[in-house]
Amino acid sequence: MPYDIPKTVSKMYIHTGNVLNANELTQKAGQNATEEVVECLSICLSKYPSPFALNEKNVHLRCDECYNNDNEEDLALKTSVKIFLTTNEVDVLEDSLKNLFKELNEEVVDSVILAFNHGKDTLLADLLTLWSILEGYVNKQKITRIGVSDIDTDLFISLYNNSIIKPTIVQINLKSCCVVPEALQEFTKDNEIQLLTHSDSKEILPQSCLAEVFGDQTELKQKIPKLEWMIRYLTHVKCRGVLANTIFYTIYNEDD
Repeated sequence: MPYDIPKTVSKMYIHTGNVLNANELTQKAGQNATEEVVECLSICLSKYPSPFALNEKNVHLRCDECYNNDNEEDLALKTSVKIFLTTNEVDVLEDSLKNLFKELNEEVVDSVILAFNHGKDTLLADLLTLWSILEGYVNKQKITRIGVSDIDTDLFISLYNNSIIKPTIVQINLKSCCVVPEALQEFTKDNEIQLLTHSDSKEILPQSCLAEVFGDQTELKQKIPKLEWMIRYLTHVKCRGVLANTIFYTIYNEDD
């Protein structure tokens, strides 16, 4: 169902809660990551038919009924995070991390993988600028391990050689790279870097999907919001491998 956003709203933060607790979602097996995100957003928004106050600029939506009711305080948890950026602006990455740790109540995160907006012309300097933000969190002992996703082999090696805190994880998508580059295999092995695969789309939430969720309001001269960042984090119970939480945290910004 199309979801109208008042013109007064400039940013919308949506926390879907634990997707494992969303009965509507768990009944639909075989979804890819993008389809799951769209479904999560639709479920969350459907529980807020009219969440907007007059002249409200920033809106925070939280799907409370999708949160675990179990007491996890006595459990040893390990949280891994993937941050999807649609821009390489430092303040956007900082905003995503600030909201992440606010949600986690200042807990330490085991790993953060950065999926950033890049292409063949991405400069090492731009990547190092983003990387320095993650390094700061490692220095503050808020993050244990940091890594990147879907990065060119030469750029990854340059990042490793020029960074202060080295990446310990690199993630690649086998859909776009059927065979792991030999140079990357050798480099990760020689430097004890964890090489992982994933099935996320290159564009995790395309504008067409946002139009599906929020409704194409062009006739009303209302713009479809755009994604700035999205976080997916997984929490496991240590030594048991039990998935405790799978949560998406997203932010939308009205396109000017």
